[in-house]
Amino acid sequence: MTEKCDNCFNLNKDNNLIQYFIDVIEAKDPYTQGHSHHVRAITDVIYNSLPNDYQRGINKTKLLLAALFHDVGKIKTPDNILNKDTKLSDEEWEIMKKHPKDGVDIIKNTIFCDIDNWILYHHEAMDGKGYYGIKGKEIPIESRIIGIADTFSALRTYRIYRPAKSIEETIQILNEIKGKQLDEEIIGYFLSFDIEFLKNLECNCKICMERRIALERKQRGENMYAEK
Repeated sequence: MTEKCDNCFNLNKDNNLIQYFIDVIEAKDPYTQGHSHHVRAITDVIYNSLPNDYQRGINKTKLLLAALFHDVGKIKTPDNILNKDTKLSDEEWEIMKKHPKDGVDIIKNTIFCDIDNWILYHHEAMDGKGYYGIKGKEIPIESRIIGIADTFSALRTYRIYRPAKSIEETIQILNEIKGKQLDEEIIGYFLSFDIEFLKNLECNCKICMERRIALERKQRGENMYAEK
């Protein structure tokens, strides 16, 4: 299992059901190990950036749990699609897009069933071009927050098909898609933090650190398998 960094959620080891789900996701998809914890940490930061009137309408504990569980449906996604290092075909993409609904199916008979809609709609877009076509304020605010955290984490995390984006590139992309894909107002609150603070929100779990070291060595022309 991934070694967790300071930005990753420190799970209560006594809560075996939560730990079980996260362990299964991380074992199935090694290239996103730590991603669930990273999204939870970014979601916490976004929540803390919101004005009090926003915060009063949100159950923070359940929001952070939904962020942690947002990709639990990928347990059902075939490995050949989940770990593919090239662009997905249209058919493969349709299968990948089932993971929010699969996540709901997995938790619907558990104590976590009341966060199912937040997981279901975390890939919706403000312009209605998301997975299920709902738009704007029809999307639960919890899903909109998790969607921003998920996007930020994806951009800032090393993946099988690309290195992590710089913080400058990430901010530029978020500004380009705000109001279209992501909630413009919530992004505004999130990006009000100092750039150095946002930069330090990168995932420092073991796998991302190893990838950064390997990439830095590659850029310097060193042998990426050299002894550390």
